[in-house]
Amino acid sequence: MIRSALLLTFAAFCFSALDASAAEVQVAYKGVITQITQTGNPHASSFSIGQEITIRYVVETATPDSNPNTNQGVYYGGLREMKISIADAGVDVTTGTGTVQTFNDVGSDQAFFYGNTASGELAGLPVSHAEVDFVDWQSTMLTSDAIPTTHLLAAQNSIAFQTTSGRTYFFFQAAPEEPVATCASEGYKGTQLTWCQNICEKGYTGKTLDMWIHRWINRYRDLPYCAADGAPSAK
Repeated sequence: MIRSALLLTFAAFCFSALDASAAEVQVAYKGVITQITQTGNPHASSFSIGQEITIRYVVETATPDSNPNTNQGVYYGGLREMKISIADAGVDVTTGTGTVQTFNDVGSDQAFFYGNTASGELAGLPVSHAEVDFVDWQSTMLTSDAIPTTHLLAAQNSIAFQTTSGRTYFFFQAAPEEPVATCASEGYKGTQLTWCQNICEKGYTGKTLDMWIHRWINRYRDLPYCAADGAPSAK
């Protein structure tokens, strides 16, 4: 059976108008809401425990520390963009550039991502800015105060949205978004890549899909990665 629709990959996020840079890193998380806290006027919303969250951000690693006070962590103006989605609650927020703050301390490791501006709504109210925090009380999350470029897995993870009505916090359990296999990532090239895409990625069904599968089998004597277990035989 052909595998279901593919998940997002780190290299294929739909971030808007980002400049290419060798020092730019994209990271993605999936998570589940465990607690909701609101300050100010309550938001009429459909938020609930157990809803899934997706977080994707881009950081620029070649960014200097802008904090002169070494006792207050380090600040990097290296957040290029951050996207936070809660599909079941209709939340899809995108921030502009912002700051990454990290503390690699004895007793706790902390990393905060601040989006200075934002587009999107929370319960019908425009979101002015958003923040994602990772806190590890075991102090094993960070190896230094440098800007983090890999997944930060901590016991305490939270998101904050600010609107004119108040501030809403979502505490969530986080896990890395799973990388996705594609015809290209599986090593297919040339004609085999095109045919694999026709079978696995174009969404063809019925006679059209059958035609491409039979054509594939007649030439390669096996099945593409999405239609059979095991690694493909790139030819």
